[in-house]
Amino acid sequence: MNISSIIDVPKIASDKDQLGILNYQKGLSNFIKNAQTPLTIAIQGEWGSGKTSLMNSVRYDLCGQGKPFYDIWINTWEYSLLNDEYTTMTQIIKGIIVHVVNVLEKDKNQNVENLKRKAASFFGSVAKTATKAAANYATAGLAGDLTDQLFDKSENQSSLRELHSELQNQINQCVDNDDSINGFLFFIDDLDRINPPVAVQILELLKNIFDLENCIFILAIDYEVVVKGLEPKFGKKTQENEREFRSFFEKIIQLPFSMPIGQYRVNDLIIDNLKELAYFNEEDFTPEVQEAVVEFNTLTVGSNPRSIKRLLNSLSLVKNISQSVDDNLETTTFEQLINIGVFSIQISYPLVYKALERYPEFDQWDDELAESFKLKPLESSTIEQFKKNQYFDEEWELVLYRICQRDLFLSNRAMQISRLLNKLKDLISENAGKEENKSQDVSLKDVMSNAIQVAAVTSYSDTTDESVPSEIHKSNFLKSLKRKIGKKLIEGGKDRDIEIVYEQKRVQSNLTYQIIKGVHNFKYRLDISIHPEAKNYRLTTHYTCWYYIKNDAGSFEKNLDLPASVEINARERFQTMKERLAKLDQDFPIELKTHYWDTVNDRHSTLHVSMDLFFPNAWVFIDNEENIDRYVNYLLEFLEATRLIKIGND
Repeated sequence: MNISSIIDVPKIASDKDQLGILNYQKGLSNFIKNAQTPLTIAIQGEWGSGKTSLMNSVRYDLCGQGKPFYDIWINTWEYSLLNDEYTTMTQIIKGIIVHVVNVLEKDKNQNVENLKRKAASFFGSVAKTATKAAANYATAGLAGDLTDQLFDKSENQSSLRELHSELQNQINQCVDNDDSINGFLFFIDDLDRINPPVAVQILELLKNIFDLENCIFILAIDYEVVVKGLEPKFGKKTQENEREFRSFFEKIIQLPFSMPIGQYRVNDLIIDNLKELAYFNEEDFTPEVQEAVVEFNTLTVGSNPRSIKRLLNSLSLVKNISQSVDDNLETTTFEQLINIGVFSIQISYPLVYKALERYPEFDQWDDELAESFKLKPLESSTIEQFKKNQYFDEEWELVLYRICQRDLFLSNRAMQISRLLNKLKDLISENAGKEENKSQDVSLKDVMSNAIQVAAVTSYSDTTDESVPSEIHKSNFLKSLKRKIGKKLIEGGKDRDIEIVYEQKRVQSNLTYQIIKGVHNFKYRLDISIHPEAKNYRLTTHYTCWYYIKNDAGSFEKNLDLPASVEINARERFQTMKERLAKLDQDFPIELKTHYWDTVNDRHSTLHVSMDLFFPNAWVFIDNEENIDRYVNYLLEFLEATRLIKIGND
């Protein structure tokens, strides 16, 4: 049975070891089982890297019936909800003590009343301090160091010592009463989800109160969180004061354990889950496609399990939406692969994705984008140096590099982001050269626009001052457009001696007409497609003449002078087309923009000609009869301009 989503919850012990870290888990569990106490272990890793899953597995290995440790699990995030930082810290300490008391009370021979009194005395003595500190924060807006405030009075220090001593006595008695018990394991989770300065003060409180024999604390926290939390005390970390940060961490943490993300079997995780989601048809999910998927992941999401799951769920969601809108819609393997690349950029590199949203034709990035994003110019020496680097030797790649300099994270990954976009470019170029894709969106601009439109459903948007076109279901729009223009276009063509026929079986990403030319009645495709852009919709008409001239000279311009080209007046016909297109642009400079380019296919030069029409609202445009008449006229003028672009003298 296929599923539609991958849950993003910590792994439980009985789940499959998809990441391949079982040996690390077992090694850590064995170490803890035989470790001397007191001991504090920090499970380090970025948010979403699997810290909670690992702690769950260790808990399963070592805690429970017939196992050597009692477990205390504290989710600090839950204690911080709707509480100020002072209440959060005191409630966490109370929560730990309450959990300890609950374990101790299971032994009817153990009297915990004295511990309860000591705890009540301690919290009573610090309540006034905490209340005063909170009031100071509310009025002055400055958060002090609560640990200093809690323990700077002799009364507080005395009650702390008594609480610490009674906790130690009770825990020792509990362990001594049962030879099968080694002690208590305290799992402190989600410290990296609360304010870093608060997380640091919690660490200090734990050190002051729970530095106890027969106790091991396992904390889910990263060193970088500690660094951020210590900045109010030490300032920004520099080479000069780095030792102070490190010394604090080492004072609290005796053993740092870094999540082995470099050893994760992420390739298996992605491939297995894509199969489970049935994202690709089984016969299409070839080793070559799998290799491309893995490469996209390596260059973007990497080894973070949470980001991988978000990617997988995003892909599954848009596939389900597409099928719900049009059950007959068939997404190609190529389109699905491009979607993976674009979604990966959306998740990993939001700023680059934002640039793609505005300018999807990334190989044409230039000063216009740079000015739009207010990018800093590059030094001439840097540009000269990059001429020797294959990933930054083109203008668009230099613009990408400038985008990456806006963010330290992107700056460190500029090379792999360039590799990623070049991979997308190569895939799109390779797909465009396939015969079966003549009637599909094959240009980089169209392919990327389509993929970004698909990805928009899961995009975070921080843009409130721009009018961005809403998404549009292409098939429905183009079917409606066909009903509006079909008869007018075909009849208008007859008036101009242009034979236009419609033979398309199903409208998906293109509305396709056939243009019949010459004595041999060769058919030339006229494809119409719709694309949401930064501020407008773009209605593109694309005419393609395959095998226009032979590609024996190596470039289109030189090919025009080949004897076979001269014989069929290829240059004169091409020049006539350019002049007519220029007149179209001149007559309608606001709405229209024409383009032409050549590609090489089967040792021939293929000539592509397109006309873009821009408008702010797609459905309003085609619901207006004057707009439809005007668009049909544009189409006929476009066909007049390309009338002579055909194979040979046919």
